Amino acid sequence: MAESKSLLVQNLLARPEMHCQWESDYRTADNENFYERAFDYVISVLKPSPNSTFLDAGCGPAAHSVRLARRGFKVHAIDFSQSALGMARDYVESRGMADRITLQRSSLLELSFPSSSFDYVLCWGVLMHVPEVERAVAELARVVKPGGVLVVSESNKFSLDALAMRNLRRLLRKEKATVKDKPQGVEYWKDKDGDALVTRQANIAWLIRGLEARGLVLERRVAGQFSEGYTRVSAASLKKLVHQFNKFWFEQVKWAAPAFGNILIFRKPQ
Repeated sequence: MAESKSLLVQNLLARPEMHCQWESDYRTADNENFYERAFDYVISVLKPSPNSTFLDAGCGPAAHSVRLARRGFKVHAIDFSQSALGMARDYVESRGMADRITLQRSSLLELSFPSSSFDYVLCWGVLMHVPEVERAVAELARVVKPGGVLVVSESNKFSLDALAMRNLRRLLRKEKATVKDKPQGVEYWKDKDGDALVTRQANIAWLIRGLEARGLVLERRVAGQFSEGYTRVSAASLKKLVHQFNKFWFEQVKWAAPAFGNILIFRKPQ
């Protein structure tokens, strides 16, 4: 059953229109500014040596791969979707980063690398769309070298944003997805032309336990974006207000528990 659901999701994510839609929704100027600040923060914590290599696991159109390459690192960027890799190739070449970023087709459920291959692994906003998330977590942990680091960014089911929207949809009876509350988090399943999309708000405690059970140690958990309310309002002034509050929370407060976005930094002991 899990494999059949994974196949439905993979079929949908193989379509270029899905990645184009996400690019339209999330690659805005305000979001780009946030991601730049977030990656500056992550790099300041990790302090990688120049020319270190990152695995960007689930790279999509490679926006984060380019962010890392611009900061002086080499990137091995992978995605299972050929359409996403096509977009990634165009974007990498347009930014003049083809010499620093290697693109490869590979699935998070069965990474095509030996164990302990990478000092740094990034998986940003990807696990939420993986039905067999336990397999993906195990694979990510497997390819991190002893002494290496895994950086994960996921949405938080217990955030104020997620709790408010779940309760509001339940009250108004306007939930359009099939909702499944699992130990891994709250999953929203939507059928699209015979295929399916899952979007999971993670149980962050479950994710931490899962990675710690596979030998990684949580070193830091900080807030990403406090809210994705900018996707639910149309007025430019309201969008700007949400982004300003997200910036304040990320830079000044950093408390992850009530924030929608969570950034987790794990290290595998030597």
